Amino acid sequence: MTQKSTYLDIQGQKLEVIVQPHPTSKKLSLRLVAGKAAVKVVCPPNYPFADILDFVERQKNWIADRLDKQTAPVSYEDGANIPILGRHHKIVRIEPGTKTHSQKGAAWLEANQLYIKSHTEHLPRRVRDFLKRQVRYEIDLRAQEKAAKIDKKIAAIRIKDTTSRWGSCSTKSNLNFSWRLIFSPEEVLDYVVAHEVAHLEHMNHSPAFWALVDQLTDARKTSQKWLKLNGNQLMSYG
Repeated sequence: MTQKSTYLDIQGQKLEVIVQPHPTSKKLSLRLVAGKAAVKVVCPPNYPFADILDFVERQKNWIADRLDKQTAPVSYEDGANIPILGRHHKIVRIEPGTKTHSQKGAAWLEANQLYIKSHTEHLPRRVRDFLKRQVRYEIDLRAQEKAAKIDKKIAAIRIKDTTSRWGSCSTKSNLNFSWRLIFSPEEVLDYVVAHEVAHLEHMNHSPAFWALVDQLTDARKTSQKWLKLNGNQLMSYG
């Protein structure tokens, strides 16, 4: 079964249900899609579609409660506040050609502000490009350091716009990460990197794997809790 979607009525609200089969999934998992009345269900391949809809129906009270609490989308516009490594920064647009006291280039962080030299119509793209560069730097630095500690080599690090997982590790030692980790606290990003680097040694979630994760970061449990409670908010920016 390929990805498909349908609509259900949840307590008087039209809800889009997006069903995404995954080859390694063993059970149904459900999460809200940030910024819209929609949920995504990740399921094992060939899982009966009727059973998936029944599963969503049984979760309707939870869904309705989370929809009420859902964070409103935040656009990348002049004056908007966004978290960068968990610390709020105000976006400040500077007209191209304007001379500044620092002359730090086209984009930089200073005193809890993100300065972007850009025309208004290009601002969202400039902000997004800056954030992706920042998260690549942060992830590359940590991943290479942690891999060296366990004497492993990383084939490639890819930054993606994934919505179902924060990171992954392939059998070819390729590490993939969601660029939206830039919005999470620094220790949470560090945990996700540690998690994927540990998979270079253990392609499972055995006790040995978790022990290795704990060697690579000291924030596993608090980060797991943070992502469970706040992870959906990382999708609401931009």
